[in-house]
Amino acid sequence: MHRRLDRMLEIVAIATLVIPLTTVLADCQSQEASSKERLSRLDPIKGKTLSYTFKDSYDHDQYQYDFSICTDVAPGLEHAGITQKMLGSEHPHLKTIGRINSTSIKTGTDWIMLTYKSGDKYHSHCNGKERQAHIIITCRQDVDAANFAVLYEENQNPLSDCFYLMELESRVACSSKSTGLSSGSVFLIVFMSLLFAYLAFGMLYKRFVLGSKGVDQVPNIGFWRSCGNKQADGCDFLCRCNDSGFDSSRPYRGIADEQLDDDDGDDENLLPM
Repeated sequence: MHRRLDRMLEIVAIATLVIPLTTVLADCQSQEASSKERLSRLDPIKGKTLSYTFKDSYDHDQYQYDFSICTDVAPGLEHAGITQKMLGSEHPHLKTIGRINSTSIKTGTDWIMLTYKSGDKYHSHCNGKERQAHIIITCRQDVDAANFAVLYEENQNPLSDCFYLMELESRVACSSKSTGLSSGSVFLIVFMSLLFAYLAFGMLYKRFVLGSKGVDQVPNIGFWRSCGNKQADGCDFLCRCNDSGFDSSRPYRGIADEQLDDDDGDDENLLPM
């Protein structure tokens, strides 16, 4: 739990400090092309409403949080994107945590941070500032929208903004780039499969049809041997040749004396008659 919370807070810090803020008005829509592209990732889950029950560990009060994606949580609650309601009370006070007409969105490779601002003001905390909520949507390929949870509320630090931190899992946060095998990996798999089939069927044919044994079972063994020899010759030529092109590893051998003997019979044939 603590590790997940630390990751969510890290995403909030990165999105707040590094990624430029994109303010979206009126039902999570914007006229900016870059914002429209980011918001279009939420289209498959737009209009979904999720709930989460949270129990306060200090006063043991229970709260229900209702979250709607770019639509009103309930009829009559205009622009309310997230609400908080105390359970078990005769007169539960409904608070609006954030509104969809004051929204920002930031995206990463496997996450989306949707922020609803302009919620009801705090009474005694955060200098009476308006509430806001950061909803971190993390990548999960097999669900549209699930596991909505309230992780944390920051309302004690006077040096930073107060906010609610929430989490949601959805496939819309997953990168649109293909996560399959690269073309090089596909080529290597195909090549190795063909090589294995070539060796397997070739060895079976030579063993059971031609009756070959041992290393002779390798298909086209003569070619592979000559191929290895040619590679060795090429390596020898590139790495061991001298500037003069003379191979000092081969000593000079003179012409034998018997190779210089004259044949008298042949000389007589050369004289004019």
